[in-house]
Amino acid sequence: MGTDEFGKMYQMYFDDVLRAVYHRISDRQTAEDITQDTFVAAFKLGEGFLAHPKPKLWLLRTARNKLREQYRRARRWGMEPLEECLELAAQDCHYGEVELDLAAVATLSEEEWKMVKAYHVFGTTIAEIARSESVTENNMRVRLFRFRKKLKEEISR
Repeated sequence: MGTDEFGKMYQMYFDDVLRAVYHRISDRQTAEDITQDTFVAAFKLGEGFLAHPKPKLWLLRTARNKLREQYRRARRWGMEPLEECLELAAQDCHYGEVELDLAAVATLSEEEWKMVKAYHVFGTTIAEIARSESVTENNMRVRLFRFRKKLKEEISR
């Protein structure tokens, strides 16, 4: 594989992949590690990567898979219940945020996770979230309940 060609791809897409990963987990160091692992996988693929019709899409999907792998590894070592993670996330400690973000990446869609974060992390009211999603408040309460339930089940495995 031509290292010049790969270097160009790296320069072209590194920031996009890093932003996408950082957006999902909000921890810069972990996001950089996962982004680097993604490009190592692309480099190992060699000409197959360079010949891919949509290399940016391949990189973004691979990064998402790397996030899931990271979550699974963390889960093997044991994770705390959702309530404890939320308490840690509220403190000046990144541990709770990272654990919760990793669980969310593996369990919820990006839209579902945004709604949960909006309510629990940023303090957005259910009425405001419901308006932004064009649903009733009751429907939003049910959705949030189901999303939290999915997260708790995934974390307690």
